[in-house]
Amino acid sequence: MSLTELYKTRIVLFQTKADRLQQKEGQLSLARLVFFLLAFLVFFSVRAASLPLALVGSLVCIFIFGVLIKQYTKTEMQKEYYRHLLEINTLELKSLSGDSSGFVDGREFIDHDHPNSYDLDLFGQASVFQFINRTSSLPGAVKLARWLMSPAETGEIAMRQKAIEELKPEIDWRQHLMTLGHFTRHTLNNPAELLSWLQENNEFRKIRLLRTTVFCLVALGLTVTSLVISGMPVVIMLPVLLINFVFYFSQGRKINRLHRQVTKSAGVMQSYAAIIESIEKKEFDTGKLKSLQLNFRSRPAASAAIRRLSKLVNRLDTRLNIMISIPLNLFFFWDIHVCLSLERWKTEHAGDIDRWLETMAEFEVVNSIANMAFNNPDWIMPEIVPGYFTFSAVNMGHPLIPANRRIHNDFEITGDGRIVIITGSNMSGKSTFLRTCGVNTVLALAGAPVCATILKVSHVQVHSSMRITDSLEDNTSSFYAELKRLATIIKRAEQDPQVLLLLDEILRGTNSNDRYTGSVALIRQLAGYGAVALVATHDLKLAEMEKEMYGSLDNYHFDVKVDGEELYFDFKLTPGVCTSLNASILMKKMGIRMQ
Repeated sequence: MSLTELYKTRIVLFQTKADRLQQKEGQLSLARLVFFLLAFLVFFSVRAASLPLALVGSLVCIFIFGVLIKQYTKTEMQKEYYRHLLEINTLELKSLSGDSSGFVDGREFIDHDHPNSYDLDLFGQASVFQFINRTSSLPGAVKLARWLMSPAETGEIAMRQKAIEELKPEIDWRQHLMTLGHFTRHTLNNPAELLSWLQENNEFRKIRLLRTTVFCLVALGLTVTSLVISGMPVVIMLPVLLINFVFYFSQGRKINRLHRQVTKSAGVMQSYAAIIESIEKKEFDTGKLKSLQLNFRSRPAASAAIRRLSKLVNRLDTRLNIMISIPLNLFFFWDIHVCLSLERWKTEHAGDIDRWLETMAEFEVVNSIANMAFNNPDWIMPEIVPGYFTFSAVNMGHPLIPANRRIHNDFEITGDGRIVIITGSNMSGKSTFLRTCGVNTVLALAGAPVCATILKVSHVQVHSSMRITDSLEDNTSSFYAELKRLATIIKRAEQDPQVLLLLDEILRGTNSNDRYTGSVALIRQLAGYGAVALVATHDLKLAEMEKEMYGSLDNYHFDVKVDGEELYFDFKLTPGVCTSLNASILMKKMGIRMQ
């Protein structure tokens, strides 16, 4: 069965299950109404004959009503679960055809100053992040961004590869994990304030005295209430309620501050608890997944502890309902009890929560990359080779180009101080090829599969200068911005030449003579440092440096086929220098008269 057929089958399956649960939900809703009305009907129709019988009959109807409410809630959750699975598989089906717009794009991680992420489209619309991302938590999204922006150590890469290979075929479990997070994807999904609260000192001090005072005031209130019920005048409650109000008010500032930090996080924590519980129950084979799972093996289990936190936050959120909050706090000091329980939870687990969320995030990232591997079964795990420098690829393509439009190329370069000049006409594929090399290297060093049949690559840092823009805010021209970028690249190559440099149209913002002179000087300097650089250019004169730097500089090109006034691109990388140009034909098509 093809991937397209698989996802279509799953879509039909989950749609059917959701529809059946929708019907069941409607039946339960009707049954609830029937038994609610029946409780009144039984009471009023039977009380004349027997009041006890009427009460028993009504209570039975109310009990059944409560059971139906519970069953309705359970059915609704199951229906939403299958609807989320339906949505996930629909999005995956669209993603197979090249449309990943339904997934979060990570635009908040765009960094123009990062060595390569902006040039390689790692973040933003139609980005590598959006293509991979199946995380549902903010910690998971942050972790994925870090994996893409920072190469892992060689040993860590190998462990990630094994973990991804283990989860790759586990589509049911992987989508179950995604679905658990799907429930809160439209709500506040940032635990920052909650985590900040966990690092702060407790609001409430002298806990024993506070508990004793609360106990005494509650006992006094209940005693006076009992006296009023037994016949004493209601007025005797007023002093007690006034004392309770003053005492609660004296603690109000602390309660409000704590509540502001934890409020509305109950749903997110409940979702995190469900995700972690699913991880706790799963049996894993690879060392990385087992070691990560051990971070949740505590007493109580991480999922139980986080679920307890969610319940406590939910209880404190009841103060938002004034009709419930006023009596609960005037008689029982509900908010104080919950706040003390929250701070006790913080004392017990503040040192664990960061580790739990980091571990959960790492599982989400591995899950996301395993999903990418599943959707692209012809991709392979690359080999990270020791030494500097090796880049050997067979049938390598750009991961973001749909398979039916993707062109693959073979490419190999070995040894340090190597420069590759890539010439070609406009739109022939030079820039795309640089990005193809860069993105696949980034994926390889993140531990992910790559779009190739074979890829062997050294452990390097990718630096690029490809997409340069000016900045009105910084009063910076595009030429000056490029010079700053190149200065950063030169400094890095000088300090640590074990880099892969991707340079597209060097010094494009100046005149042709200065551009050529500066480009030659830069290429010589980078080669002198021992760095490896791929340079895409329209300037055919740069290709002549092959005579001067024989053995250190290689020429490749992308050609264009011309048939009369029509252009045809095959996007195939070919050794040698480009000899065909297409600018004049393109200008004619735009209406520019060529003399």
